[in-house]
Amino acid sequence: MKKVFRTVLSICLFFGFGVHSWAADIAHATAAAASDDKSQIRDMIGESTLLMNDGSMWTLMNDEQFVHIVGKITQITGTDHKGLGVTQDGKLLSWGVGEVPHLVEGQVGVTQAAGAHWLKEDGTVWTNNGKVKNLSDIRLIGNGDKDLAALSDKGELFYEDRYNADSFKKLGTITGAASVTAMAVNDGRVALLYDSGKVIVYETSNLDRNSQIIPVTIVEDAVHIAYMSERITNKLLVTRKDGTVWTTGTERDRWKLTNQVSELSQIVKTAVPTSSNHFFAKRSDGNWLLVEDGEVTPIDGPRMNDIKVSISDLKPFVGDNLNIDILEIYTNDAVMRAEPGKADIVVQKPHLLQLQPDQTLKVLGVGETQVTVTLNGLSKTVTVSSSLRNNLKNSKLVDGVVFLPAKSVFQALGGVVTSSAGGLDVKVGDTTLLFQAKDLKATRNGKSIQLKAAPWIDKGELFIPASLLTDALGAKVTWNGKWKQAEISLGDARMTIVSSETAALVKKAAQGSLAKYIGKTYWVNHLLVTDRFTKVTITDIVPDDTGFFVIVFKSNTGQTLKSFSMPSSQVPEVLADESNFYHEDPYKKYSWSSAVWKQLKDEQVTVGMTKEQVRVSWGAPSSKTTATSNGKVIEVWMYSNYKSVSFVNDKVSLIIQ
Repeated sequence: MKKVFRTVLSICLFFGFGVHSWAADIAHATAAAASDDKSQIRDMIGESTLLMNDGSMWTLMNDEQFVHIVGKITQITGTDHKGLGVTQDGKLLSWGVGEVPHLVEGQVGVTQAAGAHWLKEDGTVWTNNGKVKNLSDIRLIGNGDKDLAALSDKGELFYEDRYNADSFKKLGTITGAASVTAMAVNDGRVALLYDSGKVIVYETSNLDRNSQIIPVTIVEDAVHIAYMSERITNKLLVTRKDGTVWTTGTERDRWKLTNQVSELSQIVKTAVPTSSNHFFAKRSDGNWLLVEDGEVTPIDGPRMNDIKVSISDLKPFVGDNLNIDILEIYTNDAVMRAEPGKADIVVQKPHLLQLQPDQTLKVLGVGETQVTVTLNGLSKTVTVSSSLRNNLKNSKLVDGVVFLPAKSVFQALGGVVTSSAGGLDVKVGDTTLLFQAKDLKATRNGKSIQLKAAPWIDKGELFIPASLLTDALGAKVTWNGKWKQAEISLGDARMTIVSSETAALVKKAAQGSLAKYIGKTYWVNHLLVTDRFTKVTITDIVPDDTGFFVIVFKSNTGQTLKSFSMPSSQVPEVLADESNFYHEDPYKKYSWSSAVWKQLKDEQVTVGMTKEQVRVSWGAPSSKTTATSNGKVIEVWMYSNYKSVSFVNDKVSLIIQ
C-alpha cells in the first residue's frame, strides 16, 4: 500500500455548503470540540477519507488535493474517490472525482448511507437517479461491491439483482428486525449483526431442498462485522466482544471463525477499503491500526503541527489596510486556511498597526513592528515595515544641522502631539517627549536630556533637530544634498521630508524624461478608479509641491482620471506593470464571449475557465505546482492571499478562496 496519507498538492478549505444552518453548526462544532477530537479518527473508508471525532471529514480530491470539511458529519461511505455522508441533522453530503464535497439539494431526513444508496426516515431508499422502486418501510440498508441489501420493518431481507435494476429477491424474513444493528454485504451474501452479538449470514447459493435460503449463525459475541474485498474468498471480518478480530474460512469453513488476526487486541470495529488486501482496526482508546500482510502499523489522524502567516503587504504605506491570512499545516501535509477569529493576534507596536474587529490591520504610522499570530499553541511572527507614501514638507538644513517640522513628523510616526507651554508634548508608542523652543533641555520618558540643537519656531511651526529622532526612537536621518531633502529610515520603513527647493530640482531633472509618455494609450487593469479594460490616454504628467508626480489620463468617454502621487522613477514602473495597465486592447487580443468578459471585469473565476482567463481575472499566481495522475495533468496556482485555482488538463476544476 502507498503511504497512508499521500499528498502531492495539498489544499484545504472550510465549507458552509451554502446553507446558513450548516454554517452555524460549523461554528458550534469547532468552538466546542477539543483538540483531541479534531485529530482522532471516528471512521475510515480509505487511505485518505477519514471521519473525525469532531464531525469533520478529510478526503482527497483528484488523487492530489486534500479537502477538509468542517461540520457535524455522523457517517461516511464510499471510497477515497467518491462517496456519501450523512450529517447530524439528516442532510446528505456527496463528493466525487473533480466534485467538491457538497450538500445534495433537497435531500433531507436521511438516516443512513451505504455505497451509492441512502435511506430516509420515511423508509424509502434513494440513489442519484431518484427513489428506488419496490422498496418501502426499510429500516436498514447495506452495500458491498455495488450489491444492495435492505431490511424492512417487518423483517423482510431483500437483495438486489445486480443485472436487473429495481428487482429484489427476498432472502428471508427474520424476527426482531429492530434488534439488527448492522449489515455487511458482498457477492451474494448478507451478514446481519444483532444487538446481542449474534451474526447470521444469508447466502443466495446456500439453499435447502425446497430452494429456500438457509440462514447460518456464525458467532454470538460480535460487536462489528465487515466483508473483506477479496472477491474469491469473501471472508467475513468479525470483531468480537473480547476485542479480538477473526475471519471466516473458505469453502466449507466459510461459516466458521477459523483465523484470529494476530497482534490485534482491544478492537471495537474495522474498516475495509474497496478493492484492497488490507484493513483498518479501531482500538477502544480511539486509536487506529493498519493491518497489511501480517504487519500492524499505528495510524494517526491529521493534526496541526505548524502554521504559516501571510500579511498582504509587508512594506505598506500609512493609511493602508492589510489582510492577515493564516494557514494551518497538518501532519498529512495538508494546508488549510484558519477560521476568522480563531487565532490570537498581537501587534508589538499598536501605534503603528491597529488590529481591527474584522482582524485586518490599519497602518497608522511609519516604523517597524512585529505581528505575532498564535494558534493551537503554535506561533509565527512577521515584521511589517510601514512607510509614508506622500512626502512631508519643510525640512531645513541650517549651519549643517537638519531640522524637521516636529508636529507633522511625529504624527507620521504614529505619535500623539499636543501643545504644552510654548512647546510640544509627544507620545510615540512607549516613548514620551517634552521640548520647547529655544531650550536645549528636553524630557524623555520623564528624564531630562540634552538636545544637540535647540528647537525653534518659524511661521508658527516648531522645528526640532533631526538628531532627536535618532536619540529617542533609533531612527536614521540623512540629508540628500542632490534633492535637498531629509530622509528618515527605521529599519525598512521610510519617510521623506522635502525642503522648499526639492520640487524645483525634481521637476527640472525628471519632467523631460517623462514627457515621452504623454499621448500613449493603455487599457486599465487595476490602477485607476474606473471599469477594468477601459481605454485611456495620458494627457499630462504633473509635478506637485513634494517633488512627486501625478499621471493624468483621459478615457475614451472624455473622463479625466488621475493616478496617485509617485516619485518620477516609479512612473515607468507603474505603466509597465500589467497588473496596472494592458498595452494592447484585451478585447481584440482574446476572442472570448461577453459573458466571460463580464466575469473577468468582476474578477471572478469559475469552473471550466482557461489558464489565460484566470490570469486576466486574478493576475499571475505567486507559485505553481504541477503533477500527473491517471493520465491527467493537474496544476495548482497559489496566490499571495492563499486563494488557489486547480486545473485539470488546463481547465479550472476547483477554486478555493
